Amino acid sequence: MKKLILTSLFVLSMAEPVKMNKNLSVRVIDADGVTHNLRGISCNGRNYLRVREGSVEYAISFENIRHIKVISQKEDAIDVKVQLVNGIEKHINISTNTYCTSQSELGKASFYIKDVKDIFIERGEQR
Repeated sequence: MKKLILTSLFVLSMAEPVKMNKNLSVRVIDADGVTHNLRGISCNGRNYLRVREGSVEYAISFENIRHIKVISQKEDAIDVKVQLVNGIEKHINISTNTYCTSQSELGKASFYIKDVKDIFIERGEQR
């Protein structure tokens, strides 16, 4: 039992802390049409978005994303259109369980991407 507890503590201590770039201004428009002005973003504890195109999985840094638009939702995936800062646009899939956190004037903000319409990401100070 002692060994199990020590092993668990060791594994948990190896977990990377959530990295969030606070220089990113994030505007989230939720499913109800309410706009939320946030600072920084992390999804599933990562500073990048895990996506799937066909049978290949990608990790796209939030630094490289300009806009995420939710198109539709299936049972196991969300169809989104992602616009990158270099102008490339892709229709890709993300997990329905993609859970994001951010900061606001009120405190920590959290949401599932399946519950939003749009996410706009800008560099620099929030307007």
